[in-house]
Amino acid sequence: MFELLKIRRARRLAHATLDPFLRGAAGTADGLQAGDWLHPQIIGFLATLVTLVAQRDCGPMRSDTLAAVQADVLNAVTGIGPELIGEEICLWSSRADPAFAAGVGGAAAFLEAMSGRGGDPDDNEAMDATLVLLWEEHVDHPLARVQGGRLGV
Repeated sequence: MFELLKIRRARRLAHATLDPFLRGAAGTADGLQAGDWLHPQIIGFLATLVTLVAQRDCGPMRSDTLAAVQADVLNAVTGIGPELIGEEICLWSSRADPAFAAGVGGAAAFLEAMSGRGGDPDDNEAMDATLVLLWEEHVDHPLARVQGGRLGV
């Protein structure tokens, strides 16, 4: 019962963390297909960010609980089925894929920048810029490359 409550809370928090960036990405959602998101850097970034947010705000979770949170959030964002997401995460992780590792590292930097937001308004602006830059590097730019390649641009 407590794990179900953790799943629900963790999903809500992860969605709340991702939503402003998903909405704020100009043109990112236009014409995207589920397969466009299936890039190791993007999935590494999103899956790790969901994990870190869930663990930070909900405490330790069993691996199956955490996998359920990741699968649900990533499916809602990307449209990719939970089984495929899980397989790809395991594959890229076991192969030490450099793009996946870059996404993982980007997510850790993103969470650190989020955690550093304090009371100084100028500091918040700098952190917001840092968050936007990290999002662009690990999500928007790979998506743009995939879309450009698909459209022959």
